Amino acid sequence: MNVAPPPVPPRRPRRLRVWLYLAGAVAVVLAVSLGVAILQAKIPRSGSRHATLFYAAATDLRPGARIGSGELEERLRAVGYRPGEEPLAPGRYRMRGESAEIHLLPFRYPDVASPGGILRLRIVRGMVAEAGLEGSDDPSLLRLDPERIAGYTGQTGAILDPLRLDEAPPLLVEALLSVEDRRFYSHPGIDPVGTLRALWADLRHREAAQGGSTLTQQLARSLFLHNRKTVLRKAQEAFLALGLEIRYSKREILEAYLNAVYWGTWGPMEIRGAREASRYYLDCELEEADAAGLALLVGLLKAPNAYSPYASPERAKKRRDLVLRVLSEKGVLDEGQTRAALSRPLPSAKPPRRLVDAAYFLDAARKEIEKRAPKGTLDRPGLAVFTTLDPRQQSAAERALSDGIARLEKEHRKLRKSGAPLQGAVVTIDPANGEIRALIGGRDFLRWPFNRALDPNRQAGSVFKPFVYLTAFLHPKRKGGGYWTPASILRDEPLSIKSGRKTWHVHNYDRAYRGEVTLREALEQSLNVPTAALGRDVGIGKLAEAARAMGITSKLDEVPSLAIGTSGVSLVEITAAYAGFAAEGRVHRPRCLRGLVAANGKPIELSPLEDPPGIGSQEAYMVTRLLRGVIDGENGTGRSARSMGVRGSVAGKTGTTDDYRDAWFVGYTPRRSIGVWVGFDRRELIGLSGAAAALPIWAAAMRKSIDPGGDGSFRRPGGIVTSPICLETGLLATGSCPDFREEEFIKGTEPQDSCDRHGGGIIGTIRRWLNL
Repeated sequence: MNVAPPPVPPRRPRRLRVWLYLAGAVAVVLAVSLGVAILQAKIPRSGSRHATLFYAAATDLRPGARIGSGELEERLRAVGYRPGEEPLAPGRYRMRGESAEIHLLPFRYPDVASPGGILRLRIVRGMVAEAGLEGSDDPSLLRLDPERIAGYTGQTGAILDPLRLDEAPPLLVEALLSVEDRRFYSHPGIDPVGTLRALWADLRHREAAQGGSTLTQQLARSLFLHNRKTVLRKAQEAFLALGLEIRYSKREILEAYLNAVYWGTWGPMEIRGAREASRYYLDCELEEADAAGLALLVGLLKAPNAYSPYASPERAKKRRDLVLRVLSEKGVLDEGQTRAALSRPLPSAKPPRRLVDAAYFLDAARKEIEKRAPKGTLDRPGLAVFTTLDPRQQSAAERALSDGIARLEKEHRKLRKSGAPLQGAVVTIDPANGEIRALIGGRDFLRWPFNRALDPNRQAGSVFKPFVYLTAFLHPKRKGGGYWTPASILRDEPLSIKSGRKTWHVHNYDRAYRGEVTLREALEQSLNVPTAALGRDVGIGKLAEAARAMGITSKLDEVPSLAIGTSGVSLVEITAAYAGFAAEGRVHRPRCLRGLVAANGKPIELSPLEDPPGIGSQEAYMVTRLLRGVIDGENGTGRSARSMGVRGSVAGKTGTTDDYRDAWFVGYTPRRSIGVWVGFDRRELIGLSGAAAALPIWAAAMRKSIDPGGDGSFRRPGGIVTSPICLETGLLATGSCPDFREEEFIKGTEPQDSCDRHGGGIIGTIRRWLNL
């Protein structure tokens, strides 16, 4: 009996199987993509995509710290503290005359974790006289937490000032949802219906009135993606938006949006967040903004650079008015409110100025991190960077440079160039530790990001001359007997020096010669001829060695012209070297960093900086005495500093290159060293001396930087003696010498012989003692 075989089930068509496999593969890819997106879609706690935060230096409030009551209150407000009454809540303070109470917030520094608490202090004449933290006797905790100056990602930064959703003006939220995402509370992160509705609204208004992407998609783009319009980016954006919606509530997403979305640029920094946008575009705090202002902010979100009221005021107003009409159509604003808002002019024609523009400083700090921290440190999420920046001194330097360059261009038509304009740089360094308190590397970081403060390729000119005189003090014995001292006589007359097969003909800037001058007069008046002769006599090799001992790291060509600064240096290194004179010969490598802290609160170790050997305190003091004469001497090249308002104990040196391409001034007090450079990137002639171009900028920066209680006086070390000297012979003055002065010497180098040109003897000595 034959059994029939079981029926064979019909096979699915091959094409159907292919489609099923493809659908399954797509489903797997979509599921995996969504899973990855959920893991990746994490909103930073600050509400911003910038995980790396940069802080200025904390404000020292230990007894002896120099700060006035007004400046203290200014710094308190800058870091978010507000006035309060008893009992003081955390983040509140109370000022009563010379006394202050501050309820410090907990803060993690690189060296210590501060628990916060009540800090009481008394300020007398610009200095902290008494200070104590309740419940602690640790003096390291007597400081105000630092100002947050930037958040960084890649090459751009943003000032971060998070906004809580319950602090946001209701009208701002309503306008945002009405224009950008009406179905925000009902869609899952992506909204095809909303996209079609926005397209229809745009056709009705004949302009893009409403956004096509949801707020969640825009947030995903701001936090994780670039702005290039590609299919891949849109797909990533959609998955990340879904991931955000799964992980976070609508309120959390909306709050993050208000803090992370891009609102344009302010100087060199991105504007991230509604608070910062209000300060920039409306010149007021967000809580003070009216309907017209809030509509302007919401209108900007579509394309901040295209609708900026500073770049395109007509387009900005048209866009703002469109937002106001959308609010009116929705019934958020009544007819009167809409009419009043539409009639309001734009807030300002010019953007406000940042109190602290730290772009060039941050550039230097990033470069230092790359050199001193483990590789990849800057890419670590949650990194906190503690810098040496002093906001007050940075602001003073920025203002001084901006105003000074503008003044030069106004007074000298030849300096006005559009494509590559006149540039400048300013650096302020603390002599006690080499910390850079301020650094401006040019006029506009966005347009000219090259950091001129760090550039070692500009001729130093006359600011290099003090190293020649330092070398003479370090090697004081002269050929033929005697010592090099401030009273030594030098010849200012035509001079030619052979160097190999070449002959260098030395000239003074004014092409005039003065005959015999003292060593002091040669430096005070910045005379090339006697300086070059002195450099030849003490030895160019020894000169280069002395400069390196003071921290000059740039390559120095050991040729005779080195004495008048023909080698290139950077503004940072020359300013740090002068800081060594202020610090009695102790030289520190300039630095921007105080420490790094990882997201887990643990400090990240920085490789140490090796300080230069420096010099003795006596030699440093002798150079300082000469450089004080540059400012206070009758013929000193920097004497105009006093008429510009600089007070106190100050020393400095003008710098002018032989061809008038670079202008410098570097000067210092016991507490700060400030350097200024002015010139063109393309090395065109500026035709001005350091006294004319750089000194006014330096004077403005110094005047605004000096502490309320002053910067003190230079300390005279042991082993320095004073003797009256005849200015014509450099010998001990007699009663017959017509011109003499009290001069200081390193003990053992002072002249032993009396002036033989104007007589002497017992009668002359008595007359000198009686000052007759």
